[in-house]
Amino acid sequence: MTTAGFLSMVASLVFVVTLCTWCYYRVLTAPSPPAEPFDEFHSA
Repeated sequence: MTTAGFLSMVASLVFVVTLCTWCYYRVLTAPSPPAEPFDEFHSA
């Protein structure tokens, strides 16, 4: 493998791992939605 091919492979792997880590971080640290109020909830 040439040096340019190796650098291209390393750069793409770093990009993919960084993007995946950022996505997991955004999903796992997202604030939970507020609870739905049950003021208008009527059961039989």
